[in-house]
This record gives sequence, structure tokens and C-alpha cells, in this order.
Amino acid sequence: MCGITGHAGFDEEGLLEAMTSTLVHRGPDDDGYFRAPKIGLGHRRLSIIDVSGGHQPIENEDGTLTLVVNGEIYDYKALRDELRGKGHTLATESDSEVLVHLYEEHGLDFLRRLNGMFALALWDAKKKRLVLARDRIGIKPLYYVEVGGRLAFASEMKALLRWRGFDPTLDPAGVHDYLALRYVPGPGGMFREIKKLPAGHFAVFENGRLRVERYWKAELCTEPLEGSDDELLEGFAHHFEESIRRRLVADVPVGAYLSGGLDSSTIVAAIAKQVSHPVRTFTVGFDYQHDELEQGARTAAALGCQHTEIHCRASDVELMPKLVWHLDEPVGDPIVIPMYQLAREAKKAVTVILTGEGADEVFGGYLFHKVLAQGYTLARLVPRALRRGLLEPALAATPASVINLAFQYPAALGSRGKQKVVDYLSLIGPESLPDAYRHLISLFDERDTADLYSADFRAELEGHTAHPESWTSQDTRAPFLNRVLDLQFEHWLSDDILTKQDKMSMASSIEGRVPFLDHELVEYGLRLPPRVKLRGGVGKWIVRRYAERLLPPEVTRAKKQPFYNPIERYPDEPAFRELLDDTLSERRVRERGLFRPEAIAKLRDSVAGGDFVYAKQVFSLMTLELWFQAFVDRRGEAAPTSV
Repeated sequence: MCGITGHAGFDEEGLLEAMTSTLVHRGPDDDGYFRAPKIGLGHRRLSIIDVSGGHQPIENEDGTLTLVVNGEIYDYKALRDELRGKGHTLATESDSEVLVHLYEEHGLDFLRRLNGMFALALWDAKKKRLVLARDRIGIKPLYYVEVGGRLAFASEMKALLRWRGFDPTLDPAGVHDYLALRYVPGPGGMFREIKKLPAGHFAVFENGRLRVERYWKAELCTEPLEGSDDELLEGFAHHFEESIRRRLVADVPVGAYLSGGLDSSTIVAAIAKQVSHPVRTFTVGFDYQHDELEQGARTAAALGCQHTEIHCRASDVELMPKLVWHLDEPVGDPIVIPMYQLAREAKKAVTVILTGEGADEVFGGYLFHKVLAQGYTLARLVPRALRRGLLEPALAATPASVINLAFQYPAALGSRGKQKVVDYLSLIGPESLPDAYRHLISLFDERDTADLYSADFRAELEGHTAHPESWTSQDTRAPFLNRVLDLQFEHWLSDDILTKQDKMSMASSIEGRVPFLDHELVEYGLRLPPRVKLRGGVGKWIVRRYAERLLPPEVTRAKKQPFYNPIERYPDEPAFRELLDDTLSERRVRERGLFRPEAIAKLRDSVAGGDFVYAKQVFSLMTLELWFQAFVDRRGEAAPTSV
């Protein structure tokens, strides 16, 4: 795991060092630079494979190709043997060197040969072109700026802000999307000039121009695989166990997160099946609510793990200024706090950690997958014109506790939460999935922003499209659940789930690997029929069936419990109040000019009621202001050091 930087089309003294030093947390073990006329590549290294011999940048035999890469190539040994058989000379045992020779053999098609997570930059001196690429799923990040025939790129946005060749300007659409989704969907972002290379894409910069092309896309399967449940289960077992085997390859200690839930427990059990030593495991819990520490400890004991527990407190919200700096873009999810603490503690014992991200997105495990399916069933039975008139009074009279039980919400569902359920159930229909999906996962919807936005900010947003065009061009012949899962590959996975995983692990210089997102397993999973994903109201059915081979029944039969930081419990915590008073004071709100101070004051009052929707809204606004302070006011100069 590493950090990469570079520029092309211009030279600037000291820029490469300034950009690269910003990423020292991604690679504390080594640095390296390549310079030639109007091209520069920088690298910070976290040594994982070939610790002594994998220095970057790395070149081919005659020095005409030069590469920097962040990530891991899991099938590098087979590729290395193949390349040596074709006469290539490889000077190291690293996975990185394989890439330059594979490019020699296959050109840009070399990306389709790779199994791994990566963001890379390759300079082809003969063709005078720079190639940028990102792995299929978007596990590793890559940002870039193109200005007047000049290009700069980096693993993190803050490194690009070291280049004074452009003045970053706020993109109102980025703010709007963030408030709706709690993350910033690509390929744009919070600044108009800075882009994210999308997952499964490469870019070529030559003759002063940049072109971006897709080389992989998650398949929206209209004709799922045939076969019995047992046959499909064997296929899953093969792909999953192969994914685990690949991700255990390292020359440094490897561990795993263990929440006590199905995904991480299945990973740990599969690891234990393949290794002869106790697995190092790490569980995080909250001192102020029921959580999975106890279950995690039982699972660790059953599997003979060497186990560590990390306890979070409400006062840990004081970490947020530092975490926002590491995240680059605002992520309004308080779960980043325990994610950071997990990585910080795990780094004391291991350098590589296996994590459970992706299982829900591929195999239908989220609670809202169930809600979407239930709503779709309702839509086919009750015409849209009748739904709101029937549902609104019924839900208004229904105790929040009953709705919580029905939809398995993790916290108190107040009047605002009830209204979102009504809106969603009124909207869902065979042709309206994208809109219903966005509304269900949204935090601030049109009703909220109508009161929240200032007149000036609303004018700047005129004409903004709520979701990408690809969402409206889905093949409606595909099974409904497959269509739901397909939407998450557009940017949910890469710009939210995997952004949090990457940035919070790399903040502590630890490499996160995600077995459920091996692209071969993903391709297999997306072709599975819905019946082996969501069955009888239970998600990830096929994962549970596999886990029954390795884990006790109390793990495999447990209900889905979201990894949830109970932000609605924070308002009485002094650290939270202090941060709230600083970030959402009337003075700051007026100076920013985005929001109406009266609306912010109303939200601040509402959060005391314990409604978790209002609590999440306030937390997201606090995070946004912290982002403004770090990246607009200070241009991402340095992380806070007080905590």
C-alpha cells in the first residue's frame, strides 16, 4: 500500500516533493522520485511484498517505461512466471514490477489481466504518454487536475492542493450531493477543478490532452445463473476461498477485523481454515450502547484467534477535525471514528488487515435492500395514486417502535423518519427505482433543502441533475434486486464505502484488503439469482449457508446488525457540544453563506429530541464545516495534531 503523485505537461521545482510528502501516512517506509522533461512521478511506500527490493518508481529493462502504483496485484506470481517465460527480465520479486512488463506485452489491455486493488501511473517515454488507471471496483483512490494542457494527479486530493497552478473553486453540486448522500459522488467532487478517476477506468494523457475510458463495468445480469442452491453454493465457496488465499499473501503480519457479524466472522473463519497460526483479530465497540463486542469475543474464542478489543466513547467525536483532513472530502458518517480507532490499534500488531466491505453490496445484505423489495411488492399491489392517502395517516398513527421493528432501524425513528418512509413508499414503482433508491438513502431531501439553502446558494445550484444518466438507462428486464445492487456500483462503493475504508486505514499506515470485492467473486455474485441473496426477508442467504460450514449457529442465524455509531446519543456529550458550537455558530453559518441561519438554529434545537435523522443531519453539517476549515480556509495544509 502506498501513495502516488505526479505531474505531466510542465515542470515545477519542488512540486513533486511537496505533493509526495503530504502522503507520508500512506507510505512511511520509503520514498522515490522520477523526473524527465515535463514529467514527474512520486511515491511513498508502505512495504508489504518484497520488503527489501520493491522500491518505486520501477522501470522496465531499458528504462523506457516507469511506474508508480498504490495497491496490490494478487496474481502477480503467475504473471511474473508468464513474463519470464516470454523473455522478460524482472529484477525484483515485487508485484509492482510485473505491471511494466505486462504493459509491454499487451498495451492498455494489460489492465484486464490484473486481479488486485490498485491506482497506478505509468510513463511511456517512447510514446510520450502518461497512463493512469484505477482498479475495477475502486478500492484505491486517484484524483487529478487538468488545467491548460497540464496535468497533476495523486492518491489523495490534499496533495493536489500543493500545486499553486490552479485556484480551487467550490462546486455547489458537490455540496448538494454530499448533503443528500453523506458522501460526494464522482467523477466530480467538492472542487470544480479536481476530479476522481472512476472505478474501472483508465486515462491517457498525451499531446496535452486527457482522455478517460472504461475498461470494466459491473454486469447488470438479466439472465441469472442456472443451477441448484447447492451447485451455486459450491461456486461461491470456490471463489470466496480463492479470494481469501490471494489476500493472505504478504511479507508482513496479516490480521482481520471481527465485528461479530456474519461478514467479518466468515472472513476470519476462512482465514483460520487456511493458516496454521492464530489469526490476529480486532473488534471495536461502544461503551454507551449494546454492541457486538461480546459476540466478537465468542467468535474469536471459537476460532482460536488472538483477539483485541477497542472501546469507543462519545467524547471521541473530538477526533473529527483530524479525520476530515484524512478523508479529503466530507463523509457525514460518524462510523469513521471507530473505523479510525480500529486501524490505529491494529497497526500495533499487523500491517495488513482483511475487512468485510462489499458483502452487502454484492449479495444483498443491507436493510434497505429488504425495504426496497417490500416497497416494490407494495407498488405492484396498490396504485401510486392511492398510496400516500392510505399510508400517511396509517404511519402517523403507528408508534415509532413498531416501524423500527418492521424496518429494523438501529435507533429512534421520529416524525422526520416516518415522513421519509411515507415518501419512499409513495414513490417506488417499476420505472422509478433510481429516484426511490436515492430518496431512501438520502439524508437531506428536497423538503429539507427548501428551508435550508440560502437564496444565493440555491441560485448557484440551478440545473443540477440529482443522479447520473446511467441510473435512468437501466435494463428493466433484470430482476429487481439485481437492479438495486447495480446502482451501488456507480459510486456508492467507490466514493463512500471504500473511501472510508481506504482513508481511515491509511491514516494509520495499514493496508486494508477486501475479500468480498475480488472482481471474480463480484462477477460471480452479480450473476447469482436473487433467491440465493435475499430469501424470506433474510439477506446474504448464500453467505450464511457457506458460513454454516465454519461457524456456530448463533453467528450464522443472527439478524443483520448495522455497524452503527449512535450519534443520537451524542448531544449531551461536552465534546460534541463544543464542536457543534464551533462549527454551526450563527457567525460561521452567515460567513459561509450556503445556509439560512434560522434553519441551522432549528436543526440544532431538534437534535436534542433524540430523533436519529436530525442527529445525522446535524453531524453531517458539522463535518461539512470542518471540511471547509481544512480545505477551503487552509487548502489542506496539515492535519490537526491535538488528538
